Amino acid sequence: MLGATAQEKIYIGDVVQEDMITNIIENLESNEEFDFNTLYEDLELLSRNPLSINESTYESLKELRLLNDIQINDLLQHIDTNGPLLSTLELQAIASFDLNTIKSILPFIKVSGSDNYQVGLGKMLREGKQDLFLKWRRTLEDQKGYLEDKYLGDPNRLFMRYRYNYESRLRIGFTGEKDAGESFFKDSNRAGFDFYSAHIHLKDYKSWLGDVIIGDYTISMGQGLILSNAFGSGKSAFVMNLRRGGRSLRSYNSINEALFFRGGAAEFKLGENYRLLAFASRKQIDGNLVERDTLEIESGIELFSSIIQSGFHRTASEIEDERSIQRTSAGGKLEYKSRNLKIGINTLYESFDQEFLRTPTLYNQFQFSGTALWNGSIDYGYRLNNINLFGEVAVSDNSGTAQLHGALFSLDRNLDVSLLYRDYSREYQSLNSNSFGETVGTNNESGLYIGAVLRFNNEWYLSAYADLWKHDWLRFRRDAPSNGKEFLFRLNHYKKRKYSFYAQYRFEQKALNANIESSPIDPLGITNSHRLRLNYEQTVTKALKLRNRVEFSWFDRDDENTRGYLLYQDIIFKPIAQDFSFTARYCLFDTESFDTRIYAYENDLTYEFFIPFFQNRGKRYYVNLRYDGIPNTTLEFRAARTILENQETIGSGNETIFGNKRTELKAQLRFRF
Repeated sequence: MLGATAQEKIYIGDVVQEDMITNIIENLESNEEFDFNTLYEDLELLSRNPLSINESTYESLKELRLLNDIQINDLLQHIDTNGPLLSTLELQAIASFDLNTIKSILPFIKVSGSDNYQVGLGKMLREGKQDLFLKWRRTLEDQKGYLEDKYLGDPNRLFMRYRYNYESRLRIGFTGEKDAGESFFKDSNRAGFDFYSAHIHLKDYKSWLGDVIIGDYTISMGQGLILSNAFGSGKSAFVMNLRRGGRSLRSYNSINEALFFRGGAAEFKLGENYRLLAFASRKQIDGNLVERDTLEIESGIELFSSIIQSGFHRTASEIEDERSIQRTSAGGKLEYKSRNLKIGINTLYESFDQEFLRTPTLYNQFQFSGTALWNGSIDYGYRLNNINLFGEVAVSDNSGTAQLHGALFSLDRNLDVSLLYRDYSREYQSLNSNSFGETVGTNNESGLYIGAVLRFNNEWYLSAYADLWKHDWLRFRRDAPSNGKEFLFRLNHYKKRKYSFYAQYRFEQKALNANIESSPIDPLGITNSHRLRLNYEQTVTKALKLRNRVEFSWFDRDDENTRGYLLYQDIIFKPIAQDFSFTARYCLFDTESFDTRIYAYENDLTYEFFIPFFQNRGKRYYVNLRYDGIPNTTLEFRAARTILENQETIGSGNETIFGNKRTELKAQLRFRF
């Protein structure tokens, strides 16, 4: 057990590409907590049951999330040309595999043995491993929603997760969660938790049967033009991670109350080269209900103006919208796949039991309204020597179209290049799309992205990208068609077992309403954003790492110029085969506006990561403690505090704290049996 625990500490601390995640969040302009347990549970299972590298496919290697398409292409080509690997040491002969990459994947692969064997269901049910997570979280300071009795529940957030796994072939899961402010075993939640989720997932049970799931699950198709529930690739310093892939069907393990399907799904293997995926779902979702105008013929029938994804049911108004809409979804995918070619035909139909009618504005008049929507697409992928081509073309039932095409080139042992073109018409409508772009929604955008990685030697390399885009129609806070551009440069230096350093600069130019009070119409103004980051990580011993970061931001808009900075010191103490470990951070920040806010990835409890943004002037510090000294048990505790020096309150609305301090506590108990 100590060996497994030590290995878990290594990959959770070292493998995660936190900068990629952070940069994607910055581009989405969001601030939320992420639950990546699907990724980490998969990695943990692979650490116990490594992937047979000689039998690997593009999909299985993509599931690692640790290799880009050039590396996957090179690995598959190497095996095709030279035969099966006899040792993992042979990975060093592959041009695109550096020592850091090899180190990151070693816990999850093997060169001997086979994954292609059948196991009886009885054995799976008898010999699996079980995990139980119990989690608690609370903000210590009183918030407005509790002081004024707006929140019907207590300030504790409670979470329970049970998992049964037999290797990666059988998964049974059950989750319950209550947000802070929600009732527990009373009022609207007399059954206990506010949110429940469950699934049974059987994988590769028969030679003709792929994944089968009953319960809650997610689907990803193509490049996300019609449907993708997975955390996807986007603009980041990892410029070759553009193509989406991996398994289409996954059991749902998260606590987001909106981004999943509920019903059944199955994948069938039709011979050696064809696969058919079919799924159906029906569930109640939260919607913002509004009354129809009584002058209309269909008076008395309710409408909803938006789909609510927060999952909060703390106040009377939030409870009124809870599970108020029935959403039915059905679709499928037929895929042809050979060693170098993949072509998929995808379809998705969705309907609501009430009419979806958005609050009308100029910028959203082309977005979907109604009771039903159909989407279809064709996606492709082709591998030819050192070139990977991929893309997808989609259509919605109002004849709107969207397309994305990309190419990844390995031009030289030291030079990789990526290209991506997208064209999403303003008429294109989708409710589940999650594709590459400057904005969310997969409509009203066209653009060209170019990225490159230049390796000077084993210790130095440069990654960079340029993205140019335009919007042919209005957008939120942009009352005219607009365009923009973004550039990123990152110089990396890596010294094996000693230290790593990178310097990153990002520039972004966008158009935004100028907000001129004397003008009846807001003209567009040009905004320029600059961000400079210096990051240094020192390996003091095998157990101790120190990480330092300083980041600066500048924002210029007409006559407005604002600045900001952030700096922090991390201590990461994770001794191998020891019972106690911890991570800690002390951070100082001073940003003059929301536009100069700075995001910073934070270590958290197992399977959780937090990416807050920092605004105003103050400091933040946290510590995460972990203890593995009790057999089959892991105890974790986190304390974090933010202090704002130039504010008298923190937060807004019912979350307002009447003071300048916010303290968050978390505790987690994990049993393995």
